[in-house]
Amino acid sequence: MKTLLGCCTKHDRGNFEKTPTYETMLNGFLHGKGKDHEFYESMDLDAVIKTNNKENIGKHYNKVLKMASDNEYDCVILMHDDVSVDDNRWPEKLQEAFKEYDVVGLAGAKKIEIKQPALWHLMAKREDWSGAVAHPYDDDGKIFMTNFGPMPSRCLILDGLFLAIKVSSLTPDIRFDENLPAIAHHYDLDFCLQANKHKLKLTTWPIWAIHRSPGLEQPEQGFIDSEKYFIDKWTKN
Repeated sequence: MKTLLGCCTKHDRGNFEKTPTYETMLNGFLHGKGKDHEFYESMDLDAVIKTNNKENIGKHYNKVLKMASDNEYDCVILMHDDVSVDDNRWPEKLQEAFKEYDVVGLAGAKKIEIKQPALWHLMAKREDWSGAVAHPYDDDGKIFMTNFGPMPSRCLILDGLFLAIKVSSLTPDIRFDENLPAIAHHYDLDFCLQANKHKLKLTTWPIWAIHRSPGLEQPEQGFIDSEKYFIDKWTKN
């Protein structure tokens, strides 16, 4: 399965190569530098990394989707730079998932009510959650598993920490919204709703990963503006 990984990071190249994503997915790759992006290439997995990112990550992700379509990739993986994929069987698992589904994530919800606060788990009832992701427990390296709910489960929305997309299922209409007024909020929810609108099937899958992030602790102005844009867009549709 020919796979292209896309990632946006606030780090420069040197510091990106210290992140969990680099260490678990890209370490040991041949390196080559492009004009706006770092490019990593191997026999099994290529990656395009937007370093020093300060803009809506959907802009970069759309470039990755176009590159994947133009160059006959089978799969695109879009993930945060603070995610460790600790599962050597992820290629086989994605191939199995793609037999029935078009977009694969690690956590999500089967139903939502679009409202404030516009966070996937708070717009959904607990019984509609699905998936599992590990998180750090303390500074000694311990982790705990956040069990959202049974998986695989067909979902309406998926968390953007990890999204795997079957390239052959994409159409030019299924893209990230580059007008969202934030760097990294609501891009994933909006994309999932777009994908569902165009009849793609989304699911969670048991791919084991550690998300080394506490999540949104205090909404900043970017989140507030993005939330309003997202709610206005999807409550008018």
